[in-house]
Amino acid sequence: MMRVLLVDAGGILFNNINEETSFIADIARRYAVDENRLLVGVLASAHLYESGSAHAHDVLRQLLEEAGSPLADAFDGEWVDRLYASHVHCHRANLVELAEVARARPELTLVLANNEAEHWDHLKDRHHGHYRLFDHLCSSWRVGQVKPSAAYFAETLDRCGAGPHEALMIDDRPAVVAAARGLGMRTLHVTRPEVLRTHLRATVENLVPSGRS
Repeated sequence: MMRVLLVDAGGILFNNINEETSFIADIARRYAVDENRLLVGVLASAHLYESGSAHAHDVLRQLLEEAGSPLADAFDGEWVDRLYASHVHCHRANLVELAEVARARPELTLVLANNEAEHWDHLKDRHHGHYRLFDHLCSSWRVGQVKPSAAYFAETLDRCGAGPHEALMIDDRPAVVAAARGLGMRTLHVTRPEVLRTHLRATVENLVPSGRS
């Protein structure tokens, strides 16, 4: 029986910063580099900071140098943090929905299962307090692996003491949803933020009927 909810953050609890905002374009303009080159570099290098092997600031600084920025030596991490925070949009209704489901179904274990840099993860929590919703924090940088790798799922489920058949993966990325299904998990594909609050309760009730332990 399903007893663990693995919940992604970007695209569900928050917007996807790199893909949905001008965050990278704003950095490119400030540091006088080509926006498309910088975006390609960030997407290709995301696993470095998401796995915890490098700081997000260091990755950005290196990419600016590689792109030929004349200002890379003057990289301003505090400015980047303020810019990042200004682009974060919290889907507050989804936080509320998760909290209500957790209150109604205390037998369920809620797990933050997102790909994120440690720096950005903490920044979002300072502003929006999403950590408190979860029983386990299994962001990629904590696990040392990145979704949709089998190693990420294996380590995360082990930390929760659960098997794949006991987990529901809630994610916006088709590749993650497909990988989770391939490992035997149930899935909820959130194609729009509204999908969580319109489908989560029905999905939970279908997989974990009331009155069952």
